[in-house]
Amino acid sequence: MECIPQINGRCSEGTGAFVMPEYYGMEEIYPDIQEVFVSRMEKLGSFRMEKGALKAICFIQKDMQEEAYELKITEENVRISAAGEKGYRHALTTLFQMLVQGRGTVPACELQDWPRFAQRGVMLDVCRHFFSIEEVKKIIEQISLLKMNHFHWHLSDDQGYRIESEKYPGLDEKGAYRPLSPEDPLVLRGEAKAGENYGGYYTKEQIRDVVRFAAARGVEVIPEIDLPGHSSAILSAFPQYTCSGEPLKVKNTFGVHERIFCAGNERAYQFLYGLLDEIFELFPSRYIHLGGDEAPKTVWHDCPACNYVMDEEKLENYEQLQTWFTARLIAYAKKHGKTAIVWNESAAAGDLDENAVIQYWKEMAPGDSYVVPEFEKGRKFILSSMNRFYCSDSYAESPMRATLMYEPETKGVAVPPENVLGIEAPMWTEWTPCNKDIEKQMYPRMLAVAECGWTRQRNVQDFLKRAENYLSYQELNLLEPMSWEEATIHGQKALEMIAGGMLELGAKYGAMTSGEPEEEKGKAEAVVPEGTQMLDMSTMIRMYMEDKMKAAYTEEEIDQVVEMILSAL
Repeated sequence: MECIPQINGRCSEGTGAFVMPEYYGMEEIYPDIQEVFVSRMEKLGSFRMEKGALKAICFIQKDMQEEAYELKITEENVRISAAGEKGYRHALTTLFQMLVQGRGTVPACELQDWPRFAQRGVMLDVCRHFFSIEEVKKIIEQISLLKMNHFHWHLSDDQGYRIESEKYPGLDEKGAYRPLSPEDPLVLRGEAKAGENYGGYYTKEQIRDVVRFAAARGVEVIPEIDLPGHSSAILSAFPQYTCSGEPLKVKNTFGVHERIFCAGNERAYQFLYGLLDEIFELFPSRYIHLGGDEAPKTVWHDCPACNYVMDEEKLENYEQLQTWFTARLIAYAKKHGKTAIVWNESAAAGDLDENAVIQYWKEMAPGDSYVVPEFEKGRKFILSSMNRFYCSDSYAESPMRATLMYEPETKGVAVPPENVLGIEAPMWTEWTPCNKDIEKQMYPRMLAVAECGWTRQRNVQDFLKRAENYLSYQELNLLEPMSWEEATIHGQKALEMIAGGMLELGAKYGAMTSGEPEEEKGKAEAVVPEGTQMLDMSTMIRMYMEDKMKAAYTEEEIDQVVEMILSAL
């Protein structure tokens, strides 16, 4: 049988085969795990779990790593050895994959398995475009079938706030909706009208339902509230927490917006503590994601309150002011038993709270890395490298072969294994407004993400062969996949797709912001740490494309794409 992710330990063949009986018994432990397995088997065929039936699946508790398991499959039954529920769940997931491929029959064998990384996840942005609870659950079920264990829910950004708030109802009344831009993909497709009120939010009961659903599948749901930037939706309801206090709108253009939380406004912190209280009550996760990416400091420069804090705290620059802002939220989260996760920009000043986890996506600035010095501090990392894991990229830009073979690094420096918590694949949704859009961008890419996170010894050709076969089993594939031809695009077609995609993306941002009032415009260019020496456009494009493509393309191929882009510009 060909599992995804591929197992790590030994696998030896036995004699004969195990045939799943129509009516079977199971060890009556871990009710949630059993219920999920039973429901999956019912979709496979006329298999029913009954009390009193012959035990087809037995559990043996054994001293092992908490996610490790052993499977011993004979003609008589299936024996699972594990330390507890995590290993037991993984074993049943592997067994289900085998049963699907064998239509209820599995060759006798023995195998051992355990994961490469402790955390293996995906992120879904529901702010740029809003997705139903049913779609969220579908994604969680899919990643659970691949032994992934974290779902990062990006719930607040410039284009929408997505959590029901009883304490601050204005967040839902004002912050959850926006008028659609004429250049929004929904409008351009004719699926909505420009100016139409668009958005929504999840009720507290819906969120609790998703958390329960995920927990039963071994998936931890991590909420993200992006601060201090990417916060227009929150600030549209509470503009008094900006530096100027002037009204602003939920953004209907994408990119980076300059109005952010005022770091010198004490009332803003009290407001955010109250907001976090509501979120902590909904999400039992040990983590809270506080964002921290792409926060332009322009408005802080001229803000008396921000500059007062700079003087009082003896801060040398505005990057340190962001660290100071974030530190207060991290400390509040810590009091509530939560560990904060932040995007890597939050570490730019070099004095980030030692307990915070960095989620790495990209260092936009040229020059020395500000992330590498964090290694010696023992900093923990979740790796979401843009050139390997961004589902919003085309399969040409981030090929599955590059995702599969990823080794944790930043700017060419390896991340020490002891610093790595795991990997995560973000699905940003600016240009993918519908279920089928995000599903094709995520799938079958998610097969490579899962195998990268789980499997130690990986082989591209072996993986591609197994993945193509895996996609033929309906019970294992809930998301609509990209066509295999496009998911494995390579050669000259891929190079042309990369160049064309970059030019198209620039045109989309340009069209979306042209004619908009200055305050409403999003900036497509990168936000780099203050004090960074900016380079000319052609040099920046070359550096950006080299970083983006180096994982899967030769220097000659990168040069070809750069020349195509520069020639078109």
